[in-house]
Amino acid sequence: MVYEPLEDSFLLQKWVSKLCKDKVVLDMGTGSGIQAITAFQAGAKRVVAADLDREAILEAGKNFKAKNMPIRLVESDLFSNIDDNEKFDIIIFNPPYLPYDENLVGDVDLSGGEIGNELSIRFLSEAVKHLNPEGFILLILSSVSDPFGTFAESKALGYDYIILEEVNLNMESLYCAKFFLRE
Repeated sequence: MVYEPLEDSFLLQKWVSKLCKDKVVLDMGTGSGIQAITAFQAGAKRVVAADLDREAILEAGKNFKAKNMPIRLVESDLFSNIDDNEKFDIIIFNPPYLPYDENLVGDVDLSGGEIGNELSIRFLSEAVKHLNPEGFILLILSSVSDPFGTFAESKALGYDYIILEEVNLNMESLYCAKFFLRE
């Protein structure tokens, strides 16, 4: 299943469109490719899109081809197939963030772990070596998966962060946060 863009995608897209001009961008967990396409349209120098799900890679590839966009696609479990020496100005991630639910077992597009933030924390720990010195991460977090626990863990990993925007929905709040390495 490829995650269809919803409120979280559109929140992230708003910030991607504002911040990607002249940047080298990695769209982690690209899904349909909405963020990679937005980064390209916003004037990014180069865009790489990665996803664990083969179906998502195929769909994103079709979307990039239909728009004639030279976005490189990589099938990867987070950074497993991203070259260790490859650095980015911006890394975008709208991770699966729902807490574990037996109905979601095996659905890599929705569940982020037992609490829901484990994948985000793993991502932040791996992303460190792929950020340019002035680079940053745009990450979506949800109130259903302990976002403030994620913020605390990010501090332990050497990041500072700012919440760019919070959107309140019926049963949750979404946060678009910018993470950057402490000097």
